[in-house]
Formats: sequence, C-alpha cells, structure tokens
Amino acid sequence: MKTKLYKNNTLYKRKTVDLAVKTALFSSVMFTTTFFTAVTNAEEGAVARAEDKLKSEEMEQIVVTANRSQQDYFLSLSATEVISQADIKRLQSQNVTELLVSIAGVSVANLGGAGQSSSVFMRGTNGNHTLVLVDGVRVGSATLGTTSFSTMSVSLIDRIEVVKGPRGALWGADAIGGVIQIFTKKLTSGEGTITAGFGSHGYYKTEVAAGFGNESHALTLSAALEESDGFNSTDFPGQEDDDGYDRQSFSLNGQSQITEEYSVSLISRYEQGGSEYDNQFGGADENEYENYSIKVGTAYRGSNMLVEASLATSQDQAGTFTSQVQPKIVNEITTKRDQFSLLGQYTFTEETSFVGGFDWYTEKAENTGATYDQDKRTANAVFAQARHQLNDFLFEGAVRQDDIQGLDKEITYNLSAGYQLNNDWLFALSRGTGFKAPTFNDLYWPGSGNPLLNPESVKSSELLIRNQFANGTIELSFYNSDIENLIAWAPNAQGQWQPANVDSATAKGVDLTVSLQTGDVSHLLAAGYVDTEDSSTGKALLRRPEVTATYTLGYQVDALNTSLVLDYRGESIDNQFTQETLDAVLLANLSLSYDLSSHLSVFTKVNNLFDKDYQVAEHYLTDGTNYQISATYSF
Repeated sequence: MKTKLYKNNTLYKRKTVDLAVKTALFSSVMFTTTFFTAVTNAEEGAVARAEDKLKSEEMEQIVVTANRSQQDYFLSLSATEVISQADIKRLQSQNVTELLVSIAGVSVANLGGAGQSSSVFMRGTNGNHTLVLVDGVRVGSATLGTTSFSTMSVSLIDRIEVVKGPRGALWGADAIGGVIQIFTKKLTSGEGTITAGFGSHGYYKTEVAAGFGNESHALTLSAALEESDGFNSTDFPGQEDDDGYDRQSFSLNGQSQITEEYSVSLISRYEQGGSEYDNQFGGADENEYENYSIKVGTAYRGSNMLVEASLATSQDQAGTFTSQVQPKIVNEITTKRDQFSLLGQYTFTEETSFVGGFDWYTEKAENTGATYDQDKRTANAVFAQARHQLNDFLFEGAVRQDDIQGLDKEITYNLSAGYQLNNDWLFALSRGTGFKAPTFNDLYWPGSGNPLLNPESVKSSELLIRNQFANGTIELSFYNSDIENLIAWAPNAQGQWQPANVDSATAKGVDLTVSLQTGDVSHLLAAGYVDTEDSSTGKALLRRPEVTATYTLGYQVDALNTSLVLDYRGESIDNQFTQETLDAVLLANLSLSYDLSSHLSVFTKVNNLFDKDYQVAEHYLTDGTNYQISATYSF
C-alpha cells in the first residue's frame, strides 16, 4: 500500500533591552522555570526522555515550512531540505551561513570572517529575496530588507528547514527565492549539554543547554557566549587590523499539554553582540546589535482538525560607531515588528485536506541618524491551500492576498501536481509566484525615497524528481524564474540618487542532492548550477557562481566520527562595471569527534585544510587554515 499523502498534524558591553522586553523575558523565565521544576521528578523525566526519543525518530522526516503544516518530507511537492541536529553537530560551524552552503542551490558571500556581514543567494535571486523565520516569527530588517545571519548563534539551533522556490502563497512578502526557517533547540526532560571550546584568532565559546519538565510540560533553556579576535577582512589600504566579533545568545522553548487536545507554547530568543569592520572611506568602524523575539502560541488538535494561533513581537537593531571617538556616538537603525497568525487545518479524509489562515503584522522603523517620511506600516493577509491525492496523483493549490499599507494588494499562488510512481519515486511539477515589498529605505528615506515603487515579483516553474531507497535519497530539481520590477538606486534627472523599478532578471538552473549510507561510510552531495542574467545588461548577476558543489564524506567506527567536506565554488562576476571575475576555488574542511565516554566528547575541526587563498567578493579577504577544538559534556 502506498504512503498516504498527508498525515494528521500531531569585544563590548551593550545597551540593555527595553524595560518591557527585559521584564517579559525575565518573567517568562521565572514563571516557566518555577512551574516546570515543580512538576519534574526523576521517574517522569526518564519516561519522557524515552518517549520523546521515539517521537523524534518518528518525526525525523516531517517538515512544516513547505506547507505551514506537518507533512512527510518525501511527499512534499516543493524542493525541501533539512539541516538536522546531527548535521549541525558534525559540521561544528561558527556561522549559520556555513551550514547553508551545504544546501544545493544556495551560495553565500561572506564579507570577511564569522562576525562580518554576508549575503545568501538562493537559486540565483538577490540576497534580500529569501524570507527568514525563527520558530515561525518573521525576522530581519524592514529598512534594509535583509536578515543578518552573522548575529545568529549556531548553538541555539535545533534544525533548519530550507524550502526553495517562491512560497508567497503561504508566507507572503520576501519569499521570492525561498524560505529559511530556523527552529530553536529543544531537549527532553533531564537532558543537557555543556560545551567549551577555543580556536584560531583568539576564538573561544561556552555553551549550555538543559531540558526540564515531564510528559505534559517541557522547557529548554539554552545560552551561549562566543568571541574572536578575527582576522583582517579587507585589502583596503590602511585597514590592516584584525576585525573581531562577540556574541551573547539566549533562548527559551517551552510547551505545555493542558489537555489531550489543547496545548500552549512560549518561545523566545535574545541575541546581542558586535563586530569590528574596515571602512575604506573612514568614519564608523564598529557595529553592535540587539535582537530578540518572543512568541506565545496555542493549539487545538482534534481528530481531524487543527487550529493554531500565535502572537509575537521582535526587534532587529543594528548600530554603527567610530571606535576612536569618545564618548561613543551610535547611529542605530531599529525594526520593531508585532505579529499575529491564525491557522486552521481540516482533514476531510486521508486523501484530502484544507489549510487556511490569517496573518497580520505591523513594522516600525527607527533611525537615530534620520527621520523617515513614514516610519510605520501594517500588513494583513488571508491564505488558503487545498491538497488532494487521487490514486497515484497528488495535487496542491494555494492562493494568498497580502494588503501592505502604502502598496497595492498582492495576490500570489502556487500550483503543484505530483505523481507517486511507487513508494520510492515521486515526480512533481510546480508553478508559483512571489513578491518582495519595497523597504522603508526604498519608500521613505528622507529626501530620496520613492513612495510610488511597486513590489519586486517573480514567476517560477519547477520539475522535481525524488527517490528514496534502502540506504539513501536523491532529489533533483529543474527551475526557471523570471524576476521583474527589480528595485535599483540610480541618479534621477536632477542628479539625486533615488530608487526605481527599472530592472528585470532571469534565473534558471538545476539542484541535485544525493545522500547515501554504505556501511560505516556516509556520502552527501549537494550541487547546483544556475544561469542568471540581468536583462538590462545581458550579464550574469553579481556574486552568484554558476556552479557550486559540496561533498561530505563521513566515517564512523566505534567512538570515532570523521567528516571531510569538499566545498567547490565556481567563477563569479563581482563588479558590474569592470566585470571582474573571481576565480573558482575548492576548499577542504576536516572534522573529528571522539566519545571519551557516554557523557564526554571532544571535537576538532580544521577549515581550509590546504590554506587556499581566494575571494568571494572584491576587496574582501577570507581566512587561511584555521582550527577549532571543543569538548561537550552531555547528561
């Protein structure tokens, strides 16, 4: 009998947070810690650990980002990949972007070391064309339109789901190239880890995470400190100093099963830190940030119905200053976002289900260096999706209307049809649209914003082939995307720089992911080819190599686990005027871990094993051979 289509949903001191946020975080921690500690005992904790382990194994192939509801990964009709906790542990990455390069179709341009800014290009689209969520909460800057991955601590992450291709019909604005959803760490009751490590350039880290609770209530607390002296990130004359960074992070992830059908949750994260950087024009040479999100959710699960509601608030704040000027004068740009979501799913039969919902959020932008012509906007949206399986055929259709203040209403859709040849083969065709709302800088920057801008938009088609077999999986996808109304800043008739919808582009390519286990040896290949073209120039888009590939060879025997990662980045263009080409490079990274006991493990990682000299962006330098060593005590 074939698998059914869908299952039932089952460094520096920083300025402190605003008083309200600090109070909310403190109250959340005190309330949940006191409550969960009161209901915890050793016997219940042991039972919970055993049951949660079974649940984790059952849910291993379940994804939620592709359709905003739980779904078997194999039967998802969109190209979806998951970076699991095992992957994160094996890769021992300093940055989230180091994890993302293991995804086929994703390329990254880091402008220096781990604490420097970076751009993530998914399927050839721009760096601001990917929607980033943390536990379902929209994050990032509404003024720049991007998310700073360098501010995120890897130690807080449980897993990452990456859905490629436009998903505007379910998630709304910004999901042109795809969606990246980060889930914070969840541990079972009585489980915990303590990690300490050091490495090149004065790098060190300390991490702690612990799970509390019983069968009905669970709480995970995680915290991390990280710092590095860094290395010189540019070749600008007179800027030959090291550019270090620091991060401090905290997360709370709690759930309570009040009744068999009704549950509540509280998830929050707080991150602060800063970094030094080079500025060829002088002036500001350091930055600091303070980001947070708090989400309260509730869910009702009936025999064939699910209703979820959540209320969240978040902040994305970045400030720059000149280190030589005292007292310090910080130019801060802040996005504050309040968000509400209501989602319902009804399963008519095992073959047919319906998902619908309502999203609302308000964004407020603050800039201490300037006053926006308008500093607040509200958005609301309704969406619906129907899914059906007819014998061997699978069908999905979704539509959404977004109403963003100051812009015309946007309607997006996704249509997919799949054919399940047998339990091991799936073929799917998809057509979808998405859009990117203009940022506050684009619309309302004092004296030069353009309130008449239209959203950037995309239409994309995809052919997906997926195969699973006894010891591995293969996913192959072909796509073709047309992007219109791209916003570019250029001098107007009066010589003043102003944004306008002047550009269009195409991106077409193929992604391949192969996972194979042969005895004690594992193989993972993630390769992508993308052909991009700026319609106005006929040239390829900047910093997007045509070919990228990552091959991971793992070997485990007894207590020893080794992993060799070969990372290939093809040639790319990095200057629209000179069309300067950056050379291709093949990097090798080696990781080793050894379990000294059932509780204590040591990890060693060497990056850029052969000390390759390369660049991913003009004038920005990359690190030579470097290392990390850490130890983790688990209980």
